Amino acid sequence: MPIRVLGNQGGSTFDIAQGIRYAAGLPNVSGRVPTQRADVINMSLTGPGLDSAEAEAIQDDRANGVVVVAAAGNDSANADFYSPAGEDGVVTVSAVGFNRDVASYSNYGTSVEVAAPGGETSADANSDGLPDGVFSTIGVDGGGFDFALYQGTSMAAPHVAGVVALMKSVNPAMSPRDLDLLLAGSHPATTIRICDDLGPPGKDITYGCGLINAFSAVRAAM
Repeated sequence: MPIRVLGNQGGSTFDIAQGIRYAAGLPNVSGRVPTQRADVINMSLTGPGLDSAEAEAIQDDRANGVVVVAAAGNDSANADFYSPAGEDGVVTVSAVGFNRDVASYSNYGTSVEVAAPGGETSADANSDGLPDGVFSTIGVDGGGFDFALYQGTSMAAPHVAGVVALMKSVNPAMSPRDLDLLLAGSHPATTIRICDDLGPPGKDITYGCGLINAFSAVRAAM
């Protein structure tokens, strides 16, 4: 379900927190909840400064079995001090380019759990004559939709949210804690790693556990 929490003039962390609660079917200021709640929430947004309202909403979502995925941010800065990226319980996603190197803009930090393709529009590493962006849907002034090539951890995070949705499709009982253990490679039910390790061996502040691997992730969840 698309939930708009930011507009042309921006928005507030209060709006974001209420959107997080609404998506999970939890009480919120609108007084309404969706007919069917989300099992996975993607937030292709983040900003400097941690926020208690967002942190509380995320913890309430997790307690109700909802996985929260968020972009690390695009300032080449420490995501630990950004919200929602740096909040506890978030699957924070950094970005890589075509060659699986960390993208020039991607935030980093101990809060980064995993990496995914985010694009690098200043490059054309595959020599196809197009910038190495991620095709994304965009709204067109006057109505309608189109596609455009973008870069950012906002492009990387939906890759991970989509993989988590695939995992939930084969194992609806998978909890946020189960996903934490799978990302860490320490789930007692499987030895399958759901990330392709990049950078220094093991978890690091640039890639987290590594590049998300959709095939391995679904196998691990079964």
